[in-house]
Order: sequence, then structure tokens, then C-alpha cells
Amino acid sequence: MKKLLLLSALFIFACSSDDSSDNNDNNVPDGQYFFEIEFAGETHRIQGNTSEMFTNGQNACSAYLSQGIQTISFRLDDITADDYVSGQPLWIGMGISNPQLGSNPRGALTFQTTAYIVDVEQTYDVNLRYGVFVENSPGDLIDAYTNNLDNIISNINITDLGSPPSNSNDYTDPNFTYSPFGDNIEGTYEGILYFNDKSDDYINGGDNGRDLVVPFPVKISFSAPRGN
Repeated sequence: MKKLLLLSALFIFACSSDDSSDNNDNNVPDGQYFFEIEFAGETHRIQGNTSEMFTNGQNACSAYLSQGIQTISFRLDDITADDYVSGQPLWIGMGISNPQLGSNPRGALTFQTTAYIVDVEQTYDVNLRYGVFVENSPGDLIDAYTNNLDNIISNINITDLGSPPSNSNDYTDPNFTYSPFGDNIEGTYEGILYFNDKSDDYINGGDNGRDLVVPFPVKISFSAPRGN
């Protein structure tokens, strides 16, 4: 019953936050970054100047393209940093296969270890870091593995692909400037992720977490500077 009440609160939050999010202008000026993640009933957000990203705390929002996969790191570690806006410490990675402008049909999400993520796991009896999810409808663990749908997300909307840094390699050039980042990649994602229920074990007459039935609404918006 406790879990059902908590999950109901999650859905209420997701529905009530739609109107407020639609009215927010998430565009940031040139030279800034941000991410905003609505997850587990809270809004987690950082926003700051790109040139100060690694000097104003342990928070980061950055993107790197390698072998056709765009990876984006959303990391909130330090709630005392200048770029902290709201939420709890979390670290989520997003991968986008062959990124294109518009809707991207295939990507992935991973949840890294923070104290907050561990608390969420314990509250809802799920594995976020080492577990499996399917997107937008409940599923079966074996089916997810068989069809390569485990931890896969879809409909990632990219509004700007950005560009990598364009630095001169001539260190004798008096006009030489170095920046680890280029222009920002920008986009959004929204979906419901269904995780395995750890409490549904054999002892309690369950299937030991094979059913992916615990829903977590997730909404992400971002503007992340691209690195090499």
C-alpha cells in the first residue's frame, strides 16, 4: 500500500508539472548550459556559465560524440555550487545513436550512484543503477533482453546539434585561444520507465523481479556544450 501511494504521488507530480514546464522558457544564452530533470517527484536543475563549469562546483552538463553515439552527462553533485537551482544529487547518462535534428528513435539512459539514487531505490524497491527498465508500457525481463529493449529510450527530440570545439593547433599564434567546449546540443526527452519490482520475490509468491511494472515518469530538457 505504501508503494502504491508513493507511485500515485509520482503520477500526480508528472501531470501537475506539465503545465508549468510548458510555460517555462528553457533557452539559455550563448556560453551557458543547463539541464532540468523531473524524476521521482522532484525537479533537478543546474544552470551556469560554460567557462566556469569546472570551477563552480562538482556539477556538470556536457556532451561528447564518439563513433556515431552522442553521450550527454547530467551530473548534480554539489547543491552549494553557483549553478545549482533545485533538486537532489543525481547523475544520469544519456546516449543517442546517430543523432539527428528532430525525433531520434533510439537512445539509452543509465543511472549512476549517488546517495539520492540509493534512497529512491530503497523507497520504491527497485534497481535503478543495476536494474532493467522498458519504456512507456510494462514488460517482461526476458522479453526485454530477447528484443534488445532493455534500458532503451525513444523519441529524443534534438532541436540543435551544436558543434565541437574549433581550436587552432598553432600555439605560436598570438590569437590562439583554447576552449574545451563548442556550441551546445539542445533537446528534450519525456517518457515513463518501468523497472523491476525487487519486493516481488519468490518468497512472497512473485517472480523475483521479472515483471517490469514499477513506473517512473521522466522528463529531461538540456542545453549541453559539446566537447571533442
